[in-house]
Amino acid sequence: MEQIHRKTLSQSIVLQGIGLHSGKTVTMKIHPALAGNGIIFHQMRQLHKAIIPVSLDHVVDTSNATTIGDGGSNRVQTIEHMLAALHTLGITDADIEINSFEVPIMDGSAKPFMEAVLSAGITEHSETVTPITVSTPIWVVDGDKYLVMLPSDELKVTYSIDFQHPLLRGQSFTTKLNETILTEEILPARTFGFLKDVEALQARGLALGGSLDNAVVLTEEGYLNENLRYENECVRHKILDLIGDLAVMGRPFRGHLIASKAGHALDISLAKCIMSKVTGDELSHFKSKRIPHSARKRAEK
Repeated sequence: MEQIHRKTLSQSIVLQGIGLHSGKTVTMKIHPALAGNGIIFHQMRQLHKAIIPVSLDHVVDTSNATTIGDGGSNRVQTIEHMLAALHTLGITDADIEINSFEVPIMDGSAKPFMEAVLSAGITEHSETVTPITVSTPIWVVDGDKYLVMLPSDELKVTYSIDFQHPLLRGQSFTTKLNETILTEEILPARTFGFLKDVEALQARGLALGGSLDNAVVLTEEGYLNENLRYENECVRHKILDLIGDLAVMGRPFRGHLIASKAGHALDISLAKCIMSKVTGDELSHFKSKRIPHSARKRAEK
């Protein structure tokens, strides 16, 4: 069975950016962690502290982004872009300090997170992890939306979107998802939204940090942005979200993902179905809620 070495950052990094919903500056620090630590958020808001591991057990909302929580009032949302970058670079272990309830939106893509991690360097642990694979198709369906994982020795995707917009009808993209393709063709793709929806959200006090600096915005007939990074940037960003959401499983994964009109809810549902097929010691180990010693020590500081 294929084994991959666990990895962490070589040194700590600091990221600052605007929160998509709050519109306020968010500071986030990503620290190296011991093998087996996993990805853990340390939410530090004024005098309040909370520890929230990135795991399927801690996903509490998938309505507009993927949100994790500790079972109480403590939550961190929009984690998927950062997780897509960490997953692509093979980072399995990191402690993340954040002073907000949301990961900064940065430029709307995963590229800034990827560049920050690369600038810090990557350290390979001696411990290994086994990638998740499936021996039979696994799928989730919600009306005319579906998401499937087929057995494959490599990671690849076929993704289709079909919005009621002249530029987003029947847009589809098929590609392998090795590290090179992910870093060059998927992670730089920015999040997107419709102007009418953005205006409605902002009227409710949400999406206050949204702008053309961190999103592709569509009008009734076209784009507000002067330039796109890719002709089909929107469907590429949906692939980015999918990779980030599945990264919540906490392990590398292999398979052919086939998606149509999917989103965060279906992504997490598929992840739960995949993990339900993992049996024996693997399942108990990767669903553990135990907070690693290193994480407890950081929270006490």
